[in-house]
Amino acid sequence: MLDKGRISSVQLLLLLIIADAATAFLYGPAASIQLAGRDSWLSVSALASVSGLAVALVSIGLARRFPQQVFTEYLPQILGGIPGKILAGIYAAVFIHYTAVIVNEGSTFIHVAFLRETPVMAIEIIGILAAIYAVCLGIEVIARQNELSWPVWALSLLLILLLVAKEINPENFKPFLENGIMPVIKGSFVVSPFRGEVFLLLMLFPYLNQKQEALKTAGYYVLAQAVLPGIITAVIIGVFGDIVPTYMVFPTYNLARYISVAQFLERIQILIVVMWMAGLIVKMAVFYHSAAIAAATTLGLKNYRITLLPIAIATVVISRVFYGTQLHLTNFLFKTWPYYGGAVQLLIPAIMLLIAIIRKKGGENAS
Repeated sequence: MLDKGRISSVQLLLLLIIADAATAFLYGPAASIQLAGRDSWLSVSALASVSGLAVALVSIGLARRFPQQVFTEYLPQILGGIPGKILAGIYAAVFIHYTAVIVNEGSTFIHVAFLRETPVMAIEIIGILAAIYAVCLGIEVIARQNELSWPVWALSLLLILLLVAKEINPENFKPFLENGIMPVIKGSFVVSPFRGEVFLLLMLFPYLNQKQEALKTAGYYVLAQAVLPGIITAVIIGVFGDIVPTYMVFPTYNLARYISVAQFLERIQILIVVMWMAGLIVKMAVFYHSAAIAAATTLGLKNYRITLLPIAIATVVISRVFYGTQLHLTNFLFKTWPYYGGAVQLLIPAIMLLIAIIRKKGGENAS
């Protein structure tokens, strides 16, 4: 392994949750509400989490066969030298692309919500520098940084939900399943790729110091992501109804802006900006780490850190060229990403697992 760090099962769980929530809570509710209406809380909780569970089971099944290697290292063992290297290179590009999208998601949110006069590229570069610094220190430092950021993130979110609870109108949830189950399924389809980011297990499993707890950790992750997004989406619907949020860019942020307590506790949305900045930096760091490790193992390098500068430049270029406007970003997230994410998160790893089982690769047979 190119990174000698180790993380606990609790640290892994917190990393997986933040990797989903840092962007899913921002972009998921509006799209799911648009498709599933007042029943969208069901879309983002139970149904979307089924896909997350499937991705987690496949990822752990593969990772357990090659416990000391990341995904891009053992692909040549499964497919053979050249095909395996080609697919490893594709996945290195996938992780770079994912990172670019995350960089764009974060910078777009901060620009629209808080720093409208600041150039988006400047916001991206600052966030990238912070994330890359963490990556240089290793996965163990990233996990510890997340342990410090996570309580602030969680408590801020809890505070926002508590302060708007009195504004929830139960009538906004009636009638239940008025249009049947199909809108709920469609709503879950657009947010499933966020749950599918648990495929990070393919790159993080070797660093887990309690590998026997991976399945339990994945179970806790699926449970948490079945509950938290559902609560947030339900609160948004309870406060705003199912029509108004479809015209909002970031309904969760608007929820924070809605808060006014006794005319002295206002502008609490700064909390959501601060907590999301912390969460986004951690998420960028995790994906930069995975992209750097994937690139280094594919190229046969001994030090993953030398790939960080080229990857950083690539992510900025991809972010600005392909997702230069918010419309381009949202079109990708809700029209292309569900298919793209399903392929790279679940379909291809499942095929690799099947081939590994048929060819008896991994486990005691791992070379």
